Amino acid sequence: MTQTKCPNCDGKLTIPKQSSTVVCEYCNTTVNVKTGKILKENYFMKLQYDLEMATEKMYSWGTKQLGAPKSLNQSKVIESRLVFWPFWVVEVEAKASYTGVQKKPDFKGSDSQRTLKWNKITETGKIDMEKDLFIPANPETPSPLKNYIIPTKRKEYFDKDKILEVRGTAEPVHVEQETAIQTAKKMMSEILREEALKEVDSITRMDEKLKTPAVFLVSVPIWHIKYCYKIRNYEALVDGASGRIIHLKFPRKMAFRAMTLLSGLIHLVVGGGIGLLLVYIGLTMFDGIFPTIFGITFGLGMLAISLRFFRTALSLSAGMEEAR
Repeated sequence: MTQTKCPNCDGKLTIPKQSSTVVCEYCNTTVNVKTGKILKENYFMKLQYDLEMATEKMYSWGTKQLGAPKSLNQSKVIESRLVFWPFWVVEVEAKASYTGVQKKPDFKGSDSQRTLKWNKITETGKIDMEKDLFIPANPETPSPLKNYIIPTKRKEYFDKDKILEVRGTAEPVHVEQETAIQTAKKMMSEILREEALKEVDSITRMDEKLKTPAVFLVSVPIWHIKYCYKIRNYEALVDGASGRIIHLKFPRKMAFRAMTLLSGLIHLVVGGGIGLLLVYIGLTMFDGIFPTIFGITFGLGMLAISLRFFRTALSLSAGMEEAR
């Protein structure tokens, strides 16, 4: 821990280790630790859902999930924390032009002896895109939050007192603004390549121009909830500003798990049997490559499906709710 003075009110600033910015406890001014400059674009999302409302939303969403018990709302919250996690929001404007190769079929020959060949055609295109990219400003940010699309329409200027009023904890900012900008540009470059690859099979050249007209910091209130259903404990992350369920682990009914496990066994037995039969026919009766390869491919595909059934049956967790 080190100390410095606030450039706005001359009050003492205590700087936690590895923090890139710090908020003055006297005037709520956000200061860059290295440069000493004031960061004006620092916001937070006001808490709209208290613990009772957040748990009600959590139970309501959980009971609608496949295999979840209808009595989930009878669970008991055994631990809860309200944490304001900081994110850099980087607006990126991108203009790109690309050149790529697209494979197109070319049928030649007569109708009885038609052959298929692939022609490689060079194609060009342009992409014009604008996105807000969210960069976690603290390395301890939970993984379900890293891909969460944050609604920021009702943001307010950061006020530490309002966070303390709701008994929340504001996590420190460790990621520098410039680092966040560079990370956002790399993410946008990947997005541009993905868009171009929707039109061509491979890219031979990509020219891009990236601008970041707006960058700001926002802290989002997240409820970390641990609850008990019967004898087991489960965890959830709920957005205290929008009420969205970001992540939820919940129990699955035994009947659902048994049915899913049985489906996996059926796929394994039937798929594996048909695959082995095709391999046997290809090696013994026809002495051909096609039945053998098809049998192996079919068997492996059915094995992958059965393993997915097994994983679902044995898992006690649900995926993330997509932000809409």
